[in-house]
Amino acid sequence: MMQHKDIARVISDEEHLRLLINNTDDPIWLVDTSLSIVECNRAFKKWVFCFIGQELDNGDNVLFNGENKIYLEKFEMCYQLALNGRTFRSVEDMRINNTLQYTSVSFSPVYDGERKIIGVSCFARDITEQRKHLLKIEQQNTALREIAFIESHRVRGPVATILGLQQLFNTDDPADPINKEIIDGIIKVTNDLDVIIREVVRKSNEIDM
Repeated sequence: MMQHKDIARVISDEEHLRLLINNTDDPIWLVDTSLSIVECNRAFKKWVFCFIGQELDNGDNVLFNGENKIYLEKFEMCYQLALNGRTFRSVEDMRINNTLQYTSVSFSPVYDGERKIIGVSCFARDITEQRKHLLKIEQQNTALREIAFIESHRVRGPVATILGLQQLFNTDDPADPINKEIIDGIIKVTNDLDVIIREVVRKSNEIDM
């Protein structure tokens, strides 16, 4: 039979656990095999509210009994995969105040002493800033590839044309009528090259944004 001090210790441990999981902005929750919430912190309740406009608490069905189709489609498969022994992460998006935010959600099966799955433990973290940073890097890489293409293909043509035209210039007779045509051609190609260089500068500025 459990003694009074043992009961007190269990209650104390439970209170400490609640203080621990509620002292974070990251959603934490645990569900059983029927997908009923066994335990969750305040951050989880606020997080779920962003999806369905209602807080869920201990004893509630974590999928909101399928009443919100979008929420159901986002997470139903995740819970089933975890209940089948899979440990994984999923990146979910949501709109809060018309702003797109990203969350990394971890799903892990929970086992009893006989290695039987008895539920799923979950942990979520806001990765919006990291996601934005990665998207910015991808955009910068795209701009760099475009600049490399411009420099290796589009710039080469006008430069080759200028080099070819200058070889045709009659330096022995500057008054040769063909020299005017060559100069006009060089001016045109130079203007085309200036447009390309301006594009390179514009794309370079995009990288610094």
